[in-house]
Amino acid sequence: MASLSDTAESVFDENPGTIDRMPARPHRILHADLPFYSDPGCTKKVENATLLILRCEDPAQTHQMIECMPTRKRYQAGQIVTWELNKDQIWEDAWYRNPETEKVEKAWTQAVEFEGRIVAQAG
Repeated sequence: MASLSDTAESVFDENPGTIDRMPARPHRILHADLPFYSDPGCTKKVENATLLILRCEDPAQTHQMIECMPTRKRYQAGQIVTWELNKDQIWEDAWYRNPETEKVEKAWTQAVEFEGRIVAQAG
């Protein structure tokens, strides 16, 4: 039987794909590759995914929503991405340590996998 660390690396997709046009509702990745946990004490790390913190940058919205999403793709902070989800992969209750405050926060009660494509940089 493979260890969790052996199998965890194999589920990540290093290339989330790109798109060469700006989506109608772009999202910016604020934080990427954060661990998340299945318990509020943050002792049971989820090994087969990481957490993203994204902000919707739709100019038509007066309030920019911040979202925490699970993913098995590799992203970097600052990237602009499309909003695409894999509704076949669901994670239940999860917590994470907020990288800005270091406080433990509830990430979600239930979330589907984020699979957005990166908007290609012009120039």
